[in-house]
Amino acid sequence: MDDDGAARDDTAATGDTFTEEYELATEADVIQVDGDAADTDAADEEEGAVAGSFAPDLEVTPDAPKPENVVFVALGVCIAILALGRMFLGAEMYAPSILGGVVLSVALGTAVLYGFFVRTSDA
Repeated sequence: MDDDGAARDDTAATGDTFTEEYELATEADVIQVDGDAADTDAADEEEGAVAGSFAPDLEVTPDAPKPENVVFVALGVCIAILALGRMFLGAEMYAPSILGGVVLSVALGTAVLYGFFVRTSDA
């Protein structure tokens, strides 16, 4: 196996040019921990990101989709279709007729679903 040649280099083999440098911790680097904080009772009283501990005070209700959200989802769908199409079809994916078909299909599907969700929402 061919190496990088460092074993044949006398300067690299005998040189002490590499030294490990580090600085010692200062008072600003040290985090003080109280003895009470390590107790499990104190940890239970603190609020934190524990699975299942978040409960909103307000009731969560479905709402009609916002137009800007619909546009971003449609754009993401177009990009995903174009990327996957490029993987399977190659350069043919960017032919004007295929691009137009993808954009038209996504726009039509988005408009139909947006209309459906807006009409069926309670808002």
